[in-house]
Amino acid sequence: MWLWRLVWLIRSGWQKDLDVGNLFPPFRLKDLGGRPHAVPDRTGHSWTILWFTNLCEDCRGKAPLLEELRREAGDRFRILAVSLLGHDEALPRQVAASCGLTILLDPHDIVARKLRLPHPPQTCPFRNLFILDRDGKILFKHHLSAMKPEAFRSLWQGYLLSTPP
Repeated sequence: MWLWRLVWLIRSGWQKDLDVGNLFPPFRLKDLGGRPHAVPDRTGHSWTILWFTNLCEDCRGKAPLLEELRREAGDRFRILAVSLLGHDEALPRQVAASCGLTILLDPHDIVARKLRLPHPPQTCPFRNLFILDRDGKILFKHHLSAMKPEAFRSLWQGYLLSTPP
């Protein structure tokens, strides 16, 4: 397992196409209700917070913060959680029921592999949080669990103030 983690860290540094300032590569996934969602949105109506997660206990602990910020932003942002869990697992539905986040299902980890977001089995990608502008340009990337809530809230306020209502 330690060798995989080392390779994971090294490979995550090679993601030049996912650098801040670049356009986020497009993909489509379905939510829990079977509705398709495209990323980037390309309609220009909102910015996107994209969170790749296995919905582990630590990740579930961040969902209320994201939900609070989503409510505060209204229609200016949409938050999409890409679940690496299977369609038949109960956890994505439990998390969705407890908050208003849209959860997209990627049980075969296709998007993370396409985007070269390596991660050890049963873990989240090293960079699992992306903030995209209306055009799909990457404004920010980080690992959500590695950020203190106050730091993320401050970052969020900066983006919220820079988006028109």
